[in-house]
Amino acid sequence: MKETFEIVLSMYDSYNGTGMQMALFFACLIYLFVQKKEKEKRFLFLGYALLFFIVCFFPVTARIIMRVCIGEEVYWRMFWLLPSAIVTAYTAVQILMQMEGKAKRLLLFALLLAVIALTGTNVYNDTVFERKQNWYKLPQDAVDICDLIRQDADANGIERKKLITVNDLVTHIRQYDATIQMPYNIESIRGKRAETGNAEEIFRIMSRPEKDWASLAWYAAMEGCNYLAIPTEDGVAETLFSLGYQEIGANAAYHVYRRDAEQADYAGKWLITQYGGADGNPLMFYTMQDEEGHLIVVDGGWKEDADYVRRVIRGLGRKVDAWILTHPHRDHAGAFTEIYKKPGKLKIKKVYAVDMAPPEVCLEKSPWDETEVYETWQTLDIANLQYVHAGDTFEVKGLSFEIFNAYDAYVDALSNDLLNDGSMLFRVTAVNESMLFCADVGKRMSDYLLEKYGDALQSDYIQMGHHGNGGLKESFYRSIGAKAAFFDAPDWLMQDTSGRYTTMKNTYLMAECGAKIYSFSTTPNRIILN
Repeated sequence: MKETFEIVLSMYDSYNGTGMQMALFFACLIYLFVQKKEKEKRFLFLGYALLFFIVCFFPVTARIIMRVCIGEEVYWRMFWLLPSAIVTAYTAVQILMQMEGKAKRLLLFALLLAVIALTGTNVYNDTVFERKQNWYKLPQDAVDICDLIRQDADANGIERKKLITVNDLVTHIRQYDATIQMPYNIESIRGKRAETGNAEEIFRIMSRPEKDWASLAWYAAMEGCNYLAIPTEDGVAETLFSLGYQEIGANAAYHVYRRDAEQADYAGKWLITQYGGADGNPLMFYTMQDEEGHLIVVDGGWKEDADYVRRVIRGLGRKVDAWILTHPHRDHAGAFTEIYKKPGKLKIKKVYAVDMAPPEVCLEKSPWDETEVYETWQTLDIANLQYVHAGDTFEVKGLSFEIFNAYDAYVDALSNDLLNDGSMLFRVTAVNESMLFCADVGKRMSDYLLEKYGDALQSDYIQMGHHGNGGLKESFYRSIGAKAAFFDAPDWLMQDTSGRYTTMKNTYLMAECGAKIYSFSTTPNRIILN
């Protein structure tokens, strides 16, 4: 009941706009209530408005209408039945008719028009409405883009046309040429999730001022989008050409590109995505996807992040081929423990984890530590669970995993911080590139790992140890040779200057080494592992 009422209230707020026109409507209703003439019409307007608000806002009737009649997505159209314009016009006429003298009526008429105009909103303030540029009453850019796509498709025998373009043109493209499909519609722009996870990611990328073209190209291929129309921008054409796009035409403001299926070859490549937390806390949550829809999840964050992790996995197909849990700290395994207790329609085929020391031993060594999530983890009956150890290797759908660190006797000998220093440090390798995940491994393990593995640790990308705060030694990070470094940290941790945290120092270190820096300020962050 409460949820339904909140939905209705939210839609009413959107319909209400600035609130001035509805205030004028309610003022007119009050005037009709107190005036004595034409009681039948007065009762009609007042009774209808009262009945409307009762039916529309009462949770039971609202839920029936949503489920049986028009659907929750378009319930806002109910407010079109509100006779605000009719009541306002009728009241204005009543007031004018009571005024004696032509001059007074004209003056009052002008005053009433001014009130309506000043309390309203110019329709051209909304990006959905523009002054007409052609007989179609659509932006000329939309017409030009559609014509270019149609001509190219006809010339090349392309039947299915699916376009990605800026959000301002989405509705206009559909109006002009319904044969051109798009990954999302106006409802996504207004806040409703797109139909697929790939479309949702395309929307997010297109909503950002700076576009991640490589990730956009990946999701375009996954969603079957073969056309792209974007505003003219320096340097973008070269990037798109490198991603397999070819320009098919342009007007003064937009360039239109096409990429055929054979030009979007992602065989053996994986899209790795870093996610951030909504509450400003450090956490670790990554996904890995290939072109065939296989999905690997790394950690997931706090138990409070469980619903968010669920939504991400649902959007990516609901099936997890492998879930990697680096160690059972709450900012890494909390979400997993909540999800595994009630997986719903999510399918988790395999779980890889570290065979950690018992909670009491971890606390005995490090009394300041916490084991709440670890203890919950131990109560779970996890099917297809595989514990890994240093030196192990395994493969998931063609992606290779090498384990360089996991809890074992040597960790006991080097550290008392067992949960962190015993966490899984591993490398994933595709065909030509690799990424090193350091989890929460700290300085005590740096020399041991460098001496044992040396150059074998070198990787193209690196996830920084312990969120980039503390973590491994400078010598370790320099030896990796990574071209990008992922800090699983919010802005307050990345920008701290108190000296309490070493995140900023490590940021400067990795930048000095030539690595691009990623953090929660720009999540979701993505790289394609070739």
